[in-house]
Amino acid sequence: MNSLERKEELKIAIENYIERINAIVHEGEEDSIEEYPVDERMHKSELDDLNETLSDLEHEFRELDYMDEEKLRISEINNQIYKEGYILRDSESNNDLLSRTQHAHEISKLISNKKTLSPLTLGIYGEWGEGKSSFLKLIEGELEKINADIKVNDTTEKQYSRTYVVRFDASEYDDQDKIWFSMLSQLFAKYEEELGIRAKIKYSYSLLKKSYRENEWKYLVNAIIISVFVVWISIYSKDKSFLEVLTNNAVYINILGLISSITFATNIIMPMLKKIKSSTKKMSEKIASQIKYPDYKDLLGTREKVKESLETLTNVWTRKKKDKIVVMVDELDRCSEKTIVQFFEALQLFLPIESLIFVISINQKAVCFALANNNLHFFDEEIVSNDEKLKFGQKYLEKYITIPYHLPYQKNYQSYINYLLTDNSGAQQFDIFSEKEKSILIKLITEVTKYKNITPREMKKIINLLLLSKERLISTNRSKEKGFKLRFEEEIPWFIIKYFYPDTADCIIKYLERRYKYNKYKEFKLVKQFIFLPKEYKDTPDAIQSKELYKYLDNIRIEYIVLSNRILDNLIR
Repeated sequence: MNSLERKEELKIAIENYIERINAIVHEGEEDSIEEYPVDERMHKSELDDLNETLSDLEHEFRELDYMDEEKLRISEINNQIYKEGYILRDSESNNDLLSRTQHAHEISKLISNKKTLSPLTLGIYGEWGEGKSSFLKLIEGELEKINADIKVNDTTEKQYSRTYVVRFDASEYDDQDKIWFSMLSQLFAKYEEELGIRAKIKYSYSLLKKSYRENEWKYLVNAIIISVFVVWISIYSKDKSFLEVLTNNAVYINILGLISSITFATNIIMPMLKKIKSSTKKMSEKIASQIKYPDYKDLLGTREKVKESLETLTNVWTRKKKDKIVVMVDELDRCSEKTIVQFFEALQLFLPIESLIFVISINQKAVCFALANNNLHFFDEEIVSNDEKLKFGQKYLEKYITIPYHLPYQKNYQSYINYLLTDNSGAQQFDIFSEKEKSILIKLITEVTKYKNITPREMKKIINLLLLSKERLISTNRSKEKGFKLRFEEEIPWFIIKYFYPDTADCIIKYLERRYKYNKYKEFKLVKQFIFLPKEYKDTPDAIQSKELYKYLDNIRIEYIVLSNRILDNLIR
C-alpha cells in the first residue's frame, strides 16, 4: 500500500472514530438530562480508549503527510535559485526612505526665507539610529533646490536667500584642539570652495581696510619711512659707492637713511615676504595651524581672535547679497561628555554672528546627561537622579536651541524594507527576498510597531541578521540529504518573536521541546492553547503583545519552529 492509499484509509478511520466519540459524548449528555442511571466509569474508559486510538491514527497520518511534504520540499529547495545578500552599511542616505522630504522642505524654506532673521539655531531631536544624519542630508538637498531656483526664478529670489551649507562632524573633533577653531576652519574651507581664488583677495582686502581704520597713524609713519628711504636711495645714494655715500653725505643724512632702511626692511619687506609665503597656504590650513594650545591661559585672547576672524569672514562672504551660512552639526551624541560641553561653550561665540544659522542633530538623553554631569555644582543633592539630570539638560538646551524639531516615530516601514531588500548595485535590480518573504516581514514589523518604536538603524540591523540567518538556513538545507527542509518564510515569524520578545520565545520553545517527540508533526495552532496555560508564560512581560504574532506561526509545524530556533540561537541571544 502506498502513502496516498494509506492516508485515505487513515482519513476514513479518523472520521469514524470522531463520530463514535461524539456519539458517546452526546449519549452521556442525554442520559444526564433524563436522569437515567449511567455507568460513568464505563463511558470514561471507552472514551479514553477511543481517544488514544484516534490520537495514534492522527499521529500516523501527520507523519505520512510530513514525509510526502518533505519530498516536495527537497525538490523545491534543491531547484531554488538563491539570491545572495550582503551586509547593509549603517550610514546616512540621500534617498527619502522614511517619507520625511516634506518635513525637510518646510524647514529649508524657513531657513532660506529672507524674513527669517539670523542668528538662528534648530535642534533636530531623535534617538540613536532614528535617521538624524539622513534628515540633515535631506534638508541640505532641499536648500540646494532653493538655491537653484533662485538663479532662474525672480519670485524665489525676492523671497529667499541663498544658503551655503557647512557640514561639521563633531565626532571627528580632537579633545586636544579648540573646538571653535575646528568650526572656523570648516567655515573657511567652505568659503574657499565656493569663491576660489577670489576668496583670498576679498578676505585680504577686507582685513587691509579694517587694519587701516584701526591703525591710521601706523600707516602714516610707514609712509614717511618709505618716503625718506626713497629720497635717500634716489638722491643721496644714487650712482655712489658705499665709501662715497659715507664721505660725501652729511652725517645726519646717512643716519636717517640707515634708520629708514632698517625700518623699511623690518616693518615692510619682512611682513610682505611672510604674507607672500602665507598666501600659498589654504585659509583653512592657516586657521588650523593655530588650533593647538598647550595651556588654558591663552584662551581669552584666542576667543577674541576667533570672533574677529568670524565676523570678517561672514561680512565678506554674505553681507553684500544677504546670503546665509547654514552650519549642520552632526554626531554630537558620539562625542565625550567633555566635548559636548565644550561645543555649547563654543557656540556662544558663533550665535551672535549675523547670517549664521545652526542646525544641530541631538540625542536628547546623551546631551542632557553630559551637560548635567559637568554642572553638578548646580544641584543641591549629592546623588542626582536621571530625571533631574534630564530636566536640567533640557533647560540648558533651551538657551541655545531656538526651534526644537522632533523626528516622528516611524510606523510604516514598507517602502524602507522594500528598498533595503532590493539590490541596486548591478546593472539590473533584483530582490534579495522573495515577495512572499518580504510581505510576511512587513506584516510582522507592522504588528510590532504598534507597541515598540523601531529606529531605521535597528531596522537595518534586523535585515542584516535576517540575511545572515538566511545564509545559515541555506547551508543547513543543503547539508541535509534526508530530514526536514525549512523554508525561509517559515523562519521569519519565529525570528521576529525571538528578537523582540526573547523571554516569551524562551517559554514557548521550552514547552515545544519538552513535548517535541509527540507534537513535532503538528502545526502550531493545535498546541498554542496549551502554551498559554502555564504561569511561567503568563508572567513574561511581553506575553500579551507577542500574542498578536502567533497567527503567523499557526500553519507552521513544530519541527520547523524548533529548527528555526536552533539556526537563530547564535544570532539572537
